[in-house]
Amino acid sequence: METPITFSNKEMLLRGILHSPNSSRSTGSIGVVFQSGWSGCRLGPHRMFVKTARELTANGCYCLRFDFAGRGDSDGNTQNASIQSMISDTVCAVDFLRSNTPAKQIFLVGICSGGKVSIATAASTPGIDGLILWSAEAMGRLRNSTVYARRSVAALLVYLKKLTHPTTWMKIFTLKVNTNMVGKAMFQHETASDDEILQEDDILDRFQSFKGPTLFVYGENDPNTKVAAENYAKFCTQAGIKHSFHEIANANHSFYSLKWEREVMDITKAWVSSYITKAGS
Repeated sequence: METPITFSNKEMLLRGILHSPNSSRSTGSIGVVFQSGWSGCRLGPHRMFVKTARELTANGCYCLRFDFAGRGDSDGNTQNASIQSMISDTVCAVDFLRSNTPAKQIFLVGICSGGKVSIATAASTPGIDGLILWSAEAMGRLRNSTVYARRSVAALLVYLKKLTHPTTWMKIFTLKVNTNMVGKAMFQHETASDDEILQEDDILDRFQSFKGPTLFVYGENDPNTKVAAENYAKFCTQAGIKHSFHEIANANHSFYSLKWEREVMDITKAWVSSYITKAGS
């Protein structure tokens, strides 16, 4: 069952979809909250969150997909959105899931900068039991500026390709293209300020005490992969965080292929299912 829901954060209504399993399939054990990337929404890239939530729900999980403030159908101004506001929204989403379902364990699924939000939430919020991070950005001292420069070029190439489609020009002429969001997607998170680096280092320091399992999934052709995956692996090993890594052959940052998408979802579903089994044993 998929039910439209609302919950509030700082007097703003956030809107989403709660996926509930049939009573005969429900384990009552696992709840999953999804975090989109910087400019994304509760659908995920190519509706990947929708598909994954439905498959996890079929296995007995409760899943919550929601729009951050200033995104999708939620209240708020896009220009006021920040990583900190996304973290705050996620904490409220977790509270909603706990209050409205019988879920006993809470897992977070984040893609791109949504992975950063997942890590920060787990670092500051008691009761987060596991993380599933797709194409997670490196943060703080784990960053590498050359990686983000390559990502800006890659994003620019994507937008240039879109200019070859008539529908893109129609959106431009009708003022339906948010140029600020395009700019942020290409450049803003690539040039972190000193304050942002310090804030992220503080998150990493607090994340060292997180002992829940963490699954990292990257695409082989994502500019993030080499530096981010290697640095997160070292970090988790040193901190004693239980972790596993999977690299999807030839895949890009958002897994834009049915084959790549299927592999990510199968890995995610198998990983979550192993914890459903443990909870029920």
